[in-house]
Amino acid sequence: MIKSVKKALDILTILSNSGEKPIPLAELAKQTALNKSTCAHIVDTMCEELYVERVSRKEGYRLGPWAYMLSRYGSYYNSLSKTAYPILKWLHKELDAAVFLSVVCNGRKYIVLHLDPDNILPMSDGSIIQGNLETTATGRLLLAFMDDETLHYTLAKRLDETNQKILTPKLEAELKKIRQQGYAHCVVPPAGHQSYAFRITDGGKNIASLGVLYVGEKDSPEYREKVIRSGKTAASEISRRKAFE
Repeated sequence: MIKSVKKALDILTILSNSGEKPIPLAELAKQTALNKSTCAHIVDTMCEELYVERVSRKEGYRLGPWAYMLSRYGSYYNSLSKTAYPILKWLHKELDAAVFLSVVCNGRKYIVLHLDPDNILPMSDGSIIQGNLETTATGRLLLAFMDDETLHYTLAKRLDETNQKILTPKLEAELKKIRQQGYAHCVVPPAGHQSYAFRITDGGKNIASLGVLYVGEKDSPEYREKVIRSGKTAASEISRRKAFE
């Protein structure tokens, strides 16, 4: 038996018993009878492969998206998707646009739920969809409301992949603007689709972005106002319901 593989499986078992609640590194090390340094190396490797998600240095770790593919818990962020689904149905009907939920895991963005009958989302195939954080409205909103420690960790992961600085002065200014106005907006090339994102919280902490995507032909000042108003209403209602779960 390869001990490191056995310990990795032990970690997955411990995290699976905790559901969506993160477990600190010290507790993982204690339960697996590993020293913290060895445990950290194993967990970091599992994060790289997306079987584990690093929530934050203080809160610790929980199962990542690929572990959910193999587990009895079903879809990634299952409880959030169940809460949000009826509200997304309302928002889709209200706007006649693609609507979706995005989350971030280990420096990457995933769409965990979407309603997109016209297939205007990239790779809209019913599975988890990966995308860059800094180039999308939902990704930028997720970045904008991260605490400094999480933002540093997330951007460091992206730097490893791109080998170039992500947080440029232009992006910093955009993130500041998002925090001030409470939502994000960008134009999606090459088709010129319009994308908006709104903040979903749980206990005051940002947990996801609610995205709205529509074709450029629909765009007008009146429609934009409706998107912003309805998007904020939907995101607030999802956040309110999460608070009472």
